[in-house]
Amino acid sequence: MGWESSGPATAAHSAYFGDHRPTSTTFGAVELALPGQVVEIGAVVLLDLPR
Repeated sequence: MGWESSGPATAAHSAYFGDHRPTSTTFGAVELALPGQVVEIGAVVLLDLPR
């Protein structure tokens, strides 16, 4: 299944970002780390970019 079949999420992403397509990953999960948890988000950010 590609990003084209993700329906409303793809439409909202396209409406917000327009022609700019930042990296985006979406996947389903059967269970998260903690009971009752509804969202789990992780990120790595590089702040020291070359000029």
